[in-house]
Amino acid sequence: MGVTGRPVEESDALVVKKAYYVLGISIAGLSLILLNWLDASATMFDLMNIKRIILGAMYYMVPMATALAGFTVTQLPATFLLNRVGNRMPMFLGLVLNGLSLIFSTTSSYHTALFLRFLAGMGLGLYLAPSLLLTLGWWSVRGLTRWIQVAYLSSITVLLAISTAMITYITKTTVLYLGVASIVLSMIVLFTMKDVVIIKSASIMAVMNNPDVLMLAIAFSVPWGAYLGLIPLTMHMDGTAGTVALTASLVLTPLLYKYRHAVRVERRKILFYATTILGGLMALMGIAPPNYVLVAVGFAFTVVLLSILYIINNLVSPILIVQSTSYLLTVSSTIGSIIMVVMGYAIQYLGTLGWITIGILMVISSLIYRILKITL
Repeated sequence: MGVTGRPVEESDALVVKKAYYVLGISIAGLSLILLNWLDASATMFDLMNIKRIILGAMYYMVPMATALAGFTVTQLPATFLLNRVGNRMPMFLGLVLNGLSLIFSTTSSYHTALFLRFLAGMGLGLYLAPSLLLTLGWWSVRGLTRWIQVAYLSSITVLLAISTAMITYITKTTVLYLGVASIVLSMIVLFTMKDVVIIKSASIMAVMNNPDVLMLAIAFSVPWGAYLGLIPLTMHMDGTAGTVALTASLVLTPLLYKYRHAVRVERRKILFYATTILGGLMALMGIAPPNYVLVAVGFAFTVVLLSILYIINNLVSPILIVQSTSYLLTVSSTIGSIIMVVMGYAIQYLGTLGWITIGILMVISSLIYRILKITL
């Protein structure tokens, strides 16, 4: 008999059913948050046109950088919070903040809109790691922790691509519906989801004491910040076609991961070459790039992102993977938000030379991979 008095087979089927339910709800919440974090941050509904005229390229960079800063300040606190109250509460708070930032995003005040972008980033920071841990807890009962971890992280990259493709559908009306949906989903998370196996975070110091993770995070911060900064800029310069060209390659992440062993090159070298190529492509962006250059930029970034996640996956013990990914994203987002602002100023005041400067900076960051001692 199962632990609830039911036959073992019936109890097992109920666990599987609940695991799929948790996975579905988690991905649904992540979809709403990414639509806010990426799309609303990119559109800003053309608030205060005078700001756009004065700030130029910075007008498009600042909202995304603000959202990235909000994500940064809540990543590590979320890991401490879930140790005390479980995974549901951070997820609940993340969805509530996401809903509020969406509902009030139709404000006519530029500075209020920036504050709401910060809340959107906080929502993602509170939601991301706990939702992954909650999902892992349910699937660990079936011994599928590694599989669901890869599936969940792959869904994030696919959702990034889908979210950016839907930017044109984010209007002042749709954000209200999305905000209400986020609040409703937060209640569903709070009252219908629970930890079956609480996979708590080990001490964050266990991750912070690993110098390779820190060096990976610093090196990744330049591609991360520059790529996210490109999304709103591309949307306003090249429209939906340009944005789709930039992000479409992210959909290939699950396929590339499946055939990762077909490449016999050391992962550290792949990171070095891919980041160098990405830097070269960024330097070309100031020459009114056609969409195929954006496709190349997107594919190079996808290879960099996948290689980073692959190395983290093999560099640390399974119990530290979520914490290590959170720590990497915290460091990369902190520096990346600064890179994004620098990128905006460089493009605004230096034009083509600004793009070349960002490309050179990215190539320099790739040199960090040459000094890493890891050999994966």
